[in-house]
This record gives sequence, structure tokens and C-alpha cells, in this order.
Amino acid sequence: MAQQNNRQEKQPRSRRHWQAHVKALQQSGLSRAEYCRQHKLSYHALTYWHRKLSGPGNNYSTLVPVPLGSGIGQVISRPDRAALRVVLPGRLSVEVGDAFSPATLLRLLATLENR
Repeated sequence: MAQQNNRQEKQPRSRRHWQAHVKALQQSGLSRAEYCRQHKLSYHALTYWHRKLSGPGNNYSTLVPVPLGSGIGQVISRPDRAALRVVLPGRLSVEVGDAFSPATLLRLLATLENR
């Protein structure tokens, strides 16, 4: 019985601990790997908690602001097929049409690497 109460006390404390780190990571502007190095955290544990706390019903946004260049709004010659598709670990993929702006794509990728 004492062990069960001890486990129940540790779980919320652990959740609060990781919630604080996930929030600090998002505000830091650092990559997840760099944040873990600086705070001596397990990258895999932080990734687990980031996904767990960022799931449906949580207040953590997965949107990343991306500055857009002048090439935005061009008509893509084949809107039904992307010329390039980049799939990043997790749930994120980026599709780029034939008439893409290389500068905008570079800014997008740099922004995503630093999230």
C-alpha cells in the first residue's frame, strides 16, 4: 500500500517536471538535442514527453511561424502532384511544387530545425 501511494506521488511530480521542460524548450529557440545537452536530459525521454504532452487535447501548439518571401502565391503547374516531398520524423511533411522559391524553402527548413 505504501509503495502504491509513493508511485502516485511520483507520477504527477514527473509530469510537472517534463511539462516545465517541454514549455522551456519551446520558449528557448534551441533544438531539442541542444536543449537536452544543456540541461543534461535524455533526448528520448524529452521526445516522449513532448509528444505525450503535445497530443490532442493539450495546450501545446505544434505550429511554427515561417517568414514568407516574395515567391509565395505563384501558381504551381501541377497542383495535384508535388515535385518534392520532405518527411521529417514524427507527423511533419513538407510538399514543394515545381515553381517553389528556394530561399523560402531554406528559411522553412531552418525554422523547423530550430523548433
